[in-house]
Amino acid sequence: MNDNHPHLSRVGTVSPIWIIPLLALLIAGWLALRAWQERGPEIQIVLDGAAGIRVGQTQVRFRDVIVGQVVDTKLSSNFEKVTVFVEMDPQVEPLLSENSRFWVVSPRISLGGVSGLDTLLSGVYIEMDPGDPGARQRRFEGLTEPPPVRSYEQGTQYVLLSEELASLDIGSPVFHRQVPVGEVTRYRLLPEIGRVEIRIFINSPYDQLIRTNTTFWNVSGFGFEFGSDGLVAQVDSLSSVIAGGLAFSTPPDIDRQHDIAKPGAEFHLFDDREAVAEGALTYSYPYLMKFNSSVRGLSVGAPVEFRGIQVGKVEHVGLEAGISNNREIDVVVSIQPERIDPDDAPTLAELNDLFASLVAEGMRAQLKTRSYLTGALYVDLVPSLAEAAAGGPESLDHHGEYLLLPTSDSQYSQIARRITDIAQKIAELPFESIGDNLNNSLKGVADMVSEINRAKIVDDVDELLNGLNGSAKSLDQAIDGLQSTIESIDSVVAPDSTLQHRLTEMLDDVGDAAKSLEALTDDLQRYPDSLIRGKKPK
Repeated sequence: MNDNHPHLSRVGTVSPIWIIPLLALLIAGWLALRAWQERGPEIQIVLDGAAGIRVGQTQVRFRDVIVGQVVDTKLSSNFEKVTVFVEMDPQVEPLLSENSRFWVVSPRISLGGVSGLDTLLSGVYIEMDPGDPGARQRRFEGLTEPPPVRSYEQGTQYVLLSEELASLDIGSPVFHRQVPVGEVTRYRLLPEIGRVEIRIFINSPYDQLIRTNTTFWNVSGFGFEFGSDGLVAQVDSLSSVIAGGLAFSTPPDIDRQHDIAKPGAEFHLFDDREAVAEGALTYSYPYLMKFNSSVRGLSVGAPVEFRGIQVGKVEHVGLEAGISNNREIDVVVSIQPERIDPDDAPTLAELNDLFASLVAEGMRAQLKTRSYLTGALYVDLVPSLAEAAAGGPESLDHHGEYLLLPTSDSQYSQIARRITDIAQKIAELPFESIGDNLNNSLKGVADMVSEINRAKIVDDVDELLNGLNGSAKSLDQAIDGLQSTIESIDSVVAPDSTLQHRLTEMLDDVGDAAKSLEALTDDLQRYPDSLIRGKKPK
């Protein structure tokens, strides 16, 4: 039997509707593979706390470029630290090494300035400093403080050794000619040598100014000095007053004897610029002085001057052997010969000979006032002192290991002694006997006046008037005689008298003699040698 119905069979085909899901799946897989391939390394940063850090929001930055993001935070096993998991950009993977540093940036206010103000709006972020190349590392200890110098900053670090830190702090500026060229990066105490180590960073290219003979000094704060110019304020820049600061100077190196300082080179930090000048003096010679007067106001470091120029300083002030009426005060001074002649400083023997000759001429050491405001004193070597030149020593004496320089009383002591002498002389005047004599004289004058008052003055006046009346007749006779005498004189000096004629001739002779004398004077002025050689013919 024939079957006229067609037979149907199932064909294994895929519906086109599945093409779209398969394509989407392939694209998603490709994107996932690419995302996995482009995914950066995940690192761990151990911090003391996670204040301000938000998962999925807090960023990691390098040179203000986003290079990572926080993906998770966990407490450490001992609950003392916080581990922050950060997914980094694959571009910076080569920069991650054992020398890399991370720290949290937040608003900070310090003496060195204000930083991190942008985090007030954007929130805190983690900053990265790659450091020098090294072995790869994925776990890092975060810094509690931002490093003062980034590894990519150009410049050089140096070490300063100081007696004390003073007002310096991390971030304090370093000046050269009052221009900031660096800053203090860190400091620490070195108890084994009794110094403070201060590390500074000088920006490039200013680090080329640091040579082996460069000197550093502290310019922190301000001060006042009262001297011959009045009250002088010593103030540097405002930033150094607030945050402290350092300054340096490099003497001109004409002969190129001093090389550029190497990184990490050590320098001594002086207290101020004056101390720099003191530090340039390499040696000194001690001398001893003994003063009888008070040395109140004389301190260690006070200058020793000669004719207004400092030649040394005071090293020690104290009693020789306890307190006694006859004890003198010892003052040890150091004479620095380089101050006398920097190019050819005298030796100790030459300096002793110089002082011996000056002392023989009357040089003495005196205490004088250096500051009227504070009462500070200094030692002045006064040459040719009048009161000392008469009976002073002709040679210097030795007192132990020191050469003894003679001294003189201070100006105040001399003035006080003169006032005392004047007062003593005034006290020795016989004021009591002078008063008795004056009283006796006044009494005699009073007795004389009384005696005159008791005399009969009216009777004496009447007798005097009677005498004058009797003398009037005699006066008339005297006038007649005088008239006759005048007539006789008139006849003698008349124009036609013999005396008048002779007098006229005498005056003519005198005139001729004067003309001859005048001519003689003119000839002598013109020919002064005519007295010896005779008159030359005209």
